[in-house]
Amino acid sequence: MSSVTDTFGSPKFQRYLLWFGLAVLVAGAIALVVVILSGTTDSTTKAVTAPTESGPLRNSDGTLVRTYAQLDPQIRAAVTTFIGSAVARQHVGKSWDVVAPALKAGYTKSQWAKGELPVVPYPGVDTKHVSYSLDVASTKQILLEVGLTGKPGVRSKPVTFQLGLEPVNGRWLVDYWVPRGTPVPD
Repeated sequence: MSSVTDTFGSPKFQRYLLWFGLAVLVAGAIALVVVILSGTTDSTTKAVTAPTESGPLRNSDGTLVRTYAQLDPQIRAAVTTFIGSAVARQHVGKSWDVVAPALKAGYTKSQWAKGELPVVPYPGVDTKHVSYSLDVASTKQILLEVGLTGKPGVRSKPVTFQLGLEPVNGRWLVDYWVPRGTPVPD
């Protein structure tokens, strides 16, 4: 046992141990610098990119969009199709093509057409008397305030909804539909 303590206690062994420890420290420091400068810790980490900037929306005529009426006809058609079908629960399958993938995720086209959808309904909506107000119009998002009332003879209170659209493959699709505020009870 004394040969082991003699070996570890010798000045020559302690010098070698010191140099080995310093070499490991330097190698670790170099590895740390390389990892920090490369910006990743392993090959499976993906680089995060900043989102592209959103700019003001212009219609097909080049006009800066400031009102609902200035939106392109295809965008307005998507909105009216969504309200007249998904919200009114009439011919619901027609709304499938104007809804963004995020809103219809988890639903098949068949389920959607049967009315099994994550859209707050307003049965009896008077689609001829809907009011629209543009809140946001950018190249990344359109947000509208939509005022709905019932058809004559339908007992329902007027309700305001927020409707959002996002660009998907060159088309604007509905991706958000939420009632605004709390309805007043009867």
